Amino acid sequence: MHRSQIVGGLMIVVGAVILALLASFVVDIIVLILQLLAVIIGIILVLGGIAMLLFGGWFWGRGSLKWGRDVTTTA
Repeated sequence: MHRSQIVGGLMIVVGAVILALLASFVVDIIVLILQLLAVIIGIILVLGGIAMLLFGGWFWGRGSLKWGRDVTTTA
């Protein structure tokens, strides 16, 4: 066995170990980002629900949303 074959095999083993460690690191980062996204969405939903309970009739009721036909006009 030549020295280049031993060095080549060692490089393959070290590279595979580095890739395996990096892959678990990347997965941890992706999981962390998804957890942070879930927390941010949860906070927004909770704050939006509180706002709707407290200011629902005042803030969202200002619009003139009407369903169906308008019966106030005369033809």
